[in-house]
Amino acid sequence: MIKSFNSPLSSVRRPFSTDESDDGYCIVKNKKKQKQNTRDESQALNAGEASRVNPTTINIVDTNPDHNQIHAVNDNQHRLSLNNFVITNESTRFAQTRYPFPPLVLRFSSGKVTVNQIKESLLDHCKKNHQFDVQVINCRLSSHIFSDNEYDILIYVKDAASFSFLLDEAHWPSVIGNKKYFFPSTPAIPPQLCLLIKNVDLHIDFYEFCTDIRTNYSHIKNIIRMKNKFQNDIKMVKVELTSSSARDELLNKKRIIVNYITYDIIEYLAPPNVLICSKCMALGHFKKQCTQIKETCRTCGDQVEDMKNHKCSNVEKCVHCGRNHKSSSLKCPVVKSFRAELTRKILQIDNQSSPDSRLLNKNVIFNSTNFPPPPAPKSSTLLLNPMMVKLDELINKLPKVKDRLDKFEAKHDKFEQFIFDKNRNDETIIQNMNDMSNNYMILKKDVVQQNLFIERHENLFCKLLIPMLEDVFTFISAKNQNQKGNPLDAHLKCRINRYFIQMKKATEGKPFSS
Repeated sequence: MIKSFNSPLSSVRRPFSTDESDDGYCIVKNKKKQKQNTRDESQALNAGEASRVNPTTINIVDTNPDHNQIHAVNDNQHRLSLNNFVITNESTRFAQTRYPFPPLVLRFSSGKVTVNQIKESLLDHCKKNHQFDVQVINCRLSSHIFSDNEYDILIYVKDAASFSFLLDEAHWPSVIGNKKYFFPSTPAIPPQLCLLIKNVDLHIDFYEFCTDIRTNYSHIKNIIRMKNKFQNDIKMVKVELTSSSARDELLNKKRIIVNYITYDIIEYLAPPNVLICSKCMALGHFKKQCTQIKETCRTCGDQVEDMKNHKCSNVEKCVHCGRNHKSSSLKCPVVKSFRAELTRKILQIDNQSSPDSRLLNKNVIFNSTNFPPPPAPKSSTLLLNPMMVKLDELINKLPKVKDRLDKFEAKHDKFEQFIFDKNRNDETIIQNMNDMSNNYMILKKDVVQQNLFIERHENLFCKLLIPMLEDVFTFISAKNQNQKGNPLDAHLKCRINRYFIQMKKATEGKPFSS
């Protein structure tokens, strides 16, 4: 499992070194003279020596070079830093041990409370009232100058438990040194209290997602959707917590449930800060360890005798890659490559320092006396043991069990085939029923239309044609009579009477014969 290396935030320290770069930390390893050549660099790195980013150097005191030779040495050093990265012990220590948590800021409006009083009061209060031992690395006065006699005290803690404990203002004493104070700002949540939720869909309601997380997990403070280098949303969500125990509990479970969906959780590893010399802008050493005579401007890249008297052109040019950005910029491709190598070395150191790797590195010598042969069986009566007999019977019955399982598997395959055929037939029947239903609806529409046609024709015959025929037949009957009222054509009169009777039956809906 990859361990986090307590990388500090950019707000805690600058990415380049200054005269006060150590902040109370000192290098305890002895520095060897830098007379070794490039062939010995890897051996020195594996042996844990304090290597430099610029491996090829010249002892200026011995050779007494002139001004041009110094420039040539510096240029050669920068060219080597572009191509061959040597991760120094200073770089790894800078990324791992320098104030891994942002400071907790206390602001006093008056008085002069010392840092020792603040530290002792805080430790005593937490131990007596809350039974908690706060681990404080450093406590110092801020260099920022305020008006009205205000001043800030910065408190740096050692571990995530202390940081999360002090995030709650209820755990602080009300006064320190008989002086009241307040918190001007809330510190940012460090990577040691953060987690990553994987595979969060981009199309979900993110507001509902965050609401459900805050409802079920009260220690979660911020929920942030991560972005790629093109500032597009990705499926990673960063979660910032205020409790180290809650964070460890979630990390041990390796999953979180949000809106009845289970998501995987991994540890959030922030990229380590890069050690950049503020004098020569080279990578991997502090300013007080720099061998360059002149100072390099981080903006324009010019080398000057005194940076205070330098008039910068404000035309940005990186001394590492020559592009238009500052030499201390973290977007420089050379700095990015150096950071990748630094991360790889830190992870390699963490893996090599694990207990398993230390055991594997030891030479184990086999000794037969430590592993004696097992004793011989006391007697052959063990074969007559009832338990052994039962075990033999079970072993003999295993082939029968295998045959039964094979038969059961064959029947199971047949049943699966039957279910498959049944589902396919059901789908066919459902399709046919849907077709019949559609045909029924079409037929029903046709019947309605035919009924309308029949009703229209029926009205036409009953209300128009039959009354008109009655009038015609009445007229014909009148013309078929003489002056005395006798029919001129008796056969015609009979037919007209028969027509009248049939039209009357048709009007009444009675059957009639021709």
